[in-house]
Amino acid sequence: MITLAEIEATGLPLEDHGALAAALSVGRTKLGSISRECFATWAARTGVREKIEDYSQSAGHPLRSVALSLIDVLRSPTAGIDFSSPDNLNMLGAWVALGEITQAQADELLAAATTPDPVSSQEVTRALEGL
Repeated sequence: MITLAEIEATGLPLEDHGALAAALSVGRTKLGSISRECFATWAARTGVREKIEDYSQSAGHPLRSVALSLIDVLRSPTAGIDFSSPDNLNMLGAWVALGEITQAQADELLAAATTPDPVSSQEVTRALEGL
């Protein structure tokens, strides 16, 4: 949601909602989903795919339940992984925390799940009207 403070910070005339929306949209992104196919390619390229398989079969491994979930993603008709979900971000963080992937690899995966998040002129109107 856009705030009045963000709108005012553009320094643009408040009457031009289209220009305000365009200015507020610059560089604005949101974290979303990565497709199953894109995740599978990333996992194969980084060597994570083998770890997923191995850890899913290793009783007591701290990443076993996460690995099993990732196998479900890879083998089912699911659309992919939604990284806007805190639980999914936490699972990715566990791989980093245990040193199984680097932060750079996690960032690469998250970048693939990041999309533009443009502001519409209707959102600007609602913010200006205090709705």
